[in-house]
Amino acid sequence: GAGKHYAVQVASSARPARLMPRKRSRDGDEDPEASQPPASQAASQATQAPPLEAAELEKLSATAVRFVLMREHSRKPLARTELKEAVLGKDRTDRGGKIIKAVIAAANEKLRHLCGLELATANSAADAAPDASQAAGPSQAEATQEATQERAVGGGAASKLLLVNVLPRAVAPEPADGKLVFYALVETVLNLLSDHGGRLPESELTETWLPKLGLKEKDTLPGLGTAKVCDLISKRMVTEGFLVKTQGAYAQGPRAVLSRSSEAANTFRGELEG
Repeated sequence: GAGKHYAVQVASSARPARLMPRKRSRDGDEDPEASQPPASQAASQATQAPPLEAAELEKLSATAVRFVLMREHSRKPLARTELKEAVLGKDRTDRGGKIIKAVIAAANEKLRHLCGLELATANSAADAAPDASQAAGPSQAEATQEATQERAVGGGAASKLLLVNVLPRAVAPEPADGKLVFYALVETVLNLLSDHGGRLPESELTETWLPKLGLKEKDTLPGLGTAKVCDLISKRMVTEGFLVKTQGAYAQGPRAVLSRSSEAANTFRGELEG
């Protein structure tokens, strides 16, 4: 069916320092004392030293890679604090988050090289870009994804992370029938959100649009066991990050922003519309 064509892919430059001209003595030679950097500049350079030795950074980043890959089966966004505790332990202090920032940056290098994956800040559509809640073409979606991923290393302590596929046109295995049905429902809901400015009240979705699709809140779907449609939307889609729910309304979640294939989504919608 049309659902088989949709699969969600688990998938200011620094200004150069202005060099002050060296002072010259009366005989024209450079004054060696004047060429030395001021004490404040030397102190600033000292504070910019890496927070970890190379060997420890290698060890901790490898630990982070193993942890995020093993945890991905839960399909839930990863709390930054959870990653910090898993990698650094509960008792190690990390003022300003410098250590975990360095670890995430190094872990991302490994993830990109080994798996084509990357940890990105799990923002919703409203957080990622001003107009990300609107239907986006491939170029806009890619720009949103790039901007969102750039914030992964520098996110706040309360932020969450999502493991996303960064390979162009990555090959993905065809999901089982149950997942295909679920992804088809996900894509249908996301299209409804796009058609309504990126935000749709829960009551309108369940009371108006589900009946138009021939569905009832307590219906079950093939391959998805006893899970009701209302629970697939309000619980599973929210838990996995496809949707966020605020003030009784749904919007695109971080997984929809970061991992959705615009090409597959357009194909899916085109087939539905005939």
